[in-house]
Amino acid sequence: MRTLLLITISAILLVSCGDRHSKQTAVSLPNFKTTPYFYVQLKGSLAGKNITMEVTKSTPDMYRGYYMYDDIGEPIAIWGNLDQNNMLVLYESTDEKEERFFTGILDSAGVYKGKWRGKGTTYEYTLSPDMKDATPLSVYYGEDSAKLLPGNPATPVAVATNAVIWPAPTLDEETQSFIRTAVTGNPAIDNPVRYLRRDIDSFLVTYKTTEKDIDTTQEIPAMASWSADADMRVVYNHYPYLCIESFSYEYTGGAHGNYGSIYKVLDLKKKKVLTTDDLFKPGYKAALPALLEKAYRRVFWVSEENTLKDQLLVDQIPVNENFLITGKGVAFCYTPYEIGPYAMGQITLFLPFTELKAYLK
Repeated sequence: MRTLLLITISAILLVSCGDRHSKQTAVSLPNFKTTPYFYVQLKGSLAGKNITMEVTKSTPDMYRGYYMYDDIGEPIAIWGNLDQNNMLVLYESTDEKEERFFTGILDSAGVYKGKWRGKGTTYEYTLSPDMKDATPLSVYYGEDSAKLLPGNPATPVAVATNAVIWPAPTLDEETQSFIRTAVTGNPAIDNPVRYLRRDIDSFLVTYKTTEKDIDTTQEIPAMASWSADADMRVVYNHYPYLCIESFSYEYTGGAHGNYGSIYKVLDLKKKKVLTTDDLFKPGYKAALPALLEKAYRRVFWVSEENTLKDQLLVDQIPVNENFLITGKGVAFCYTPYEIGPYAMGQITLFLPFTELKAYLK
């Protein structure tokens, strides 16, 4: 028997109606305590430095996103949930030797106040919603499941969840259409609920076709249960640029699941999804691998005595089209097996504009 939960929430945020958003109508902030899914940009300071945090609540329990120090601009991934005291705990993965995290109260007005712990110390912070230069977005979520052998009490089960970022209805129709097309890849899709269902249903239908491969006379292996999780997050949101991440994980049997992130950079003014050719001068594909190697050695503490091939599957880190931008630089993302073994996970390398200025258009 299949179970179904499909909830759609439009979390629309207050935006200044100045020249940058001249075709947009301002609306009020949602109640962040009662709105089940939302996106918000928060600003404040941490350890005496200004920070910007992009928070997306796209599932019933999880909060995900990024924050960055404004003077550096390198995105730091965060994720977490509410603890037993109703405190929002957001973890970051910047140091394998030490846990670093935010712990605080996210109130109904969207103010996130508490303490950050890391680097052997603690800093207080207060972050508040600030959408004056950001593009408002809605969040939709759905989930479903299917039993492979409905009449068998030991039946394996497949569970699929999907969350999507959608343009807020306060945006002008041209901008809404552009964002929808960038998210879905199809200009004809204008219904987020049907879009969510399409991917969920496709996964579950595929799962049901494996019924014929199950030997019910033997113990049913745990790997006969499948799972699929997809969600979207905002990395950078400062008009005219909107950078979004589509993350997906699938387990369809075997030793482990497969996952990865796909990034898109939207120029909302030009109505264009940017490519590396839009950012860099001719010849950049030959020049940037040296900078990417430098970034890799810094992130993974690799000395000059070791070659890249000692750890990676490649002799040179190539420029790819899976990139993100912020106000301070560009980062290239490599999914598992793309340049390194699965055990290394997803690799993201940030190049500040100060290092790229000779190659930028």
